[in-house]
Amino acid sequence: MSSTITDIDDCTKRLEIAVPHNEVMKEENRAYVRLAGRVKIKGFRKGKVPRRILEQYYGEEVRAEVLNRVISVSYKEILEEKGMHPVGEPSVTDVIMEGDSSDLKYKATVEVIPPFELGDYKGIQLELKCPPVTDDAVEEQVVRILKQAATLEDVTREANSGDYVMFDIEGFEGDTPVPETRRENEALLLGEGQTEKELEEAILGMKAGMEKDFGIEIPKKGPPHLAGKTIRFRVKVNTVKEAHPPELNDEFVLSLGGGLSSVDEFRRQVRREVEAHQESSIRQEGSEMLLKKLLKMHSFEVPSTLVKSEADARIGEYERQARQKDSEFQITSGQMEHMRESILPQAEEHVRQMILIDRIREQEGISASPEDVDAQIQGLAAHYKMPTGQLKERLNMTGGMVTLLRDINYNKTVNWLYDAAEVDLKNEVGESGVDSREVSGESNHLAQERDKLWD
Repeated sequence: MSSTITDIDDCTKRLEIAVPHNEVMKEENRAYVRLAGRVKIKGFRKGKVPRRILEQYYGEEVRAEVLNRVISVSYKEILEEKGMHPVGEPSVTDVIMEGDSSDLKYKATVEVIPPFELGDYKGIQLELKCPPVTDDAVEEQVVRILKQAATLEDVTREANSGDYVMFDIEGFEGDTPVPETRRENEALLLGEGQTEKELEEAILGMKAGMEKDFGIEIPKKGPPHLAGKTIRFRVKVNTVKEAHPPELNDEFVLSLGGGLSSVDEFRRQVRREVEAHQESSIRQEGSEMLLKKLLKMHSFEVPSTLVKSEADARIGEYERQARQKDSEFQITSGQMEHMRESILPQAEEHVRQMILIDRIREQEGISASPEDVDAQIQGLAAHYKMPTGQLKERLNMTGGMVTLLRDINYNKTVNWLYDAAEVDLKNEVGESGVDSREVSGESNHLAQERDKLWD
């Protein structure tokens, strides 16, 4: 098989390919064998239809199938021999196969992931802060858990720090309501930094029934069509509830379940949760730092098709989530253009990361094991409350299994890189260690009590 590759740019190639006639004929013979095994023609037994009869009935169809298959295989082989991975489908032109003994010739234009040299990706130096988990940090989390388990009493006074409030809120750009910003009967514990400070500052001092306008500058990583804008929000407080936390004693601990029976056991459990959260947060911060360093070390072009697809996928996911809450939600063409423009830099960085991590994964032979896949599917099945077999079948039917494998491979490689890095943990004595408000490994009762708060 002969070929000529012309660079249009780093990521776009024009190929001129000639596939030997005998290779085309081999594929044609295989196509007729497959066809003979599945078609029925009156007067012939299945699998015994003569080739000339098949050619009479299906000749054009087979020829098209053969050409498509040969072209699809040949251009990929040529690119991969050069260390290039094709992206999407090629634009194929000038397909020629004249006579019974001529080669198949065609031209194709295709985007590729270009080859690039991998730098030293092992032993990346990372310096991370690792303050000790102090008694104060543990106590903050204990107090927070008690607040979440508090009984609530409606009050008519102004809302203070420590109160729970129920409120309605809606955003406006000028006088026009901003889609997907209207919320009713939202719950908030004041003084815990659970939401934007502008919202909390606005609600502090309000009584039930009061309304107020305030502005919030939407961060660049916010909803794509709002990123960077200052939106006027109108909030109305519906109720103010004063919290009465329970006393921390053995009786309260027993009521939580989970095998704990004393205050000392409860405090030790909270400490373990705070420590586990800190370890997870440090690893997450370190992984993000590692990825940024790797990207700076490797300069390469990325196909615009992949970047656009990533941006469109993010916009599509945002739109899908919005329509779950408002079936009539639509993004205008103007909003779409603004969203795509604002999200392209993030999309390009993500694509670059995916390409780089995949190259390292291939280099190191890292891949998802059957156990990795089963564990991920079981976790998803539990989350969606679906039988594992049903979820696996759905993933296979929708192509979701490909995405699942890609995500497992990506995360597995990033974890491998972090474990191979030289991590210097700075133990900063005197700092609280963690923000107890962000602890993810909360005691079992916390989520349960949160669900009960407004019953």
